[in-house]
Amino acid sequence: MRHQGGAAPGDKTLVDAFAPFAEALSREAGGGSLAAAWRAAARAATAAADATADLLPRLGRARPHAERSLGTPDPGARSFAIAMTAAAERLTQLEETS
Repeated sequence: MRHQGGAAPGDKTLVDAFAPFAEALSREAGGGSLAAAWRAAARAATAAADATADLLPRLGRARPHAERSLGTPDPGARSFAIAMTAAAERLTQLEETS
């Protein structure tokens, strides 16, 4: 995603949530269940998505809004975090029924 779109952490895009998610999932995946690792990664993505409220957009659709977007999290980052949280809940359910 970073290569294709040119976004980097701090640009107030989905990458701001994706990068912490990927890092946390990679870090947590070797120690236990996939569901637990995914939950930790989803929490990291959610915290990072929430933190985009303090950023000024440098790329994407929000860029023209600049200062007006302060105080509002990036919608793509929030959507990604919500989707990863839902996936974590489903993985947890599947592990519990196994």
